[in-house]
Amino acid sequence: MPLQKDYVTPSTGATASYHRASLVTLDDDGKSTSIQIASYLNADMRAAGKAPLYTQQIVVDGLPANGQDAFAYAEQQLSAAAPENAAPTYANRFVFAGAEIVA
Repeated sequence: MPLQKDYVTPSTGATASYHRASLVTLDDDGKSTSIQIASYLNADMRAAGKAPLYTQQIVVDGLPANGQDAFAYAEQQLSAAAPENAAPTYANRFVFAGAEIVA
């Protein structure tokens, strides 16, 4: 399921509101999940086969539970609220915190 949240893309300054995990890589040694996010102007642009406005790699700590879909895990982690007193491990870790997971 994609994420919905307004995000100003650094490369163009355009606001993308529809974000989709296009690639999820699991690192068992590092116990982390790497997520490639494609950001589109909106869902209609994605459905029309248009290119994303921006793509970025976001790494989250942890791995999906046994049997859990890696993409669903990635989206849950990306939309989770940032902890109050914890510095993120990676600079862009919480850019989609609070995003709505949409169908």
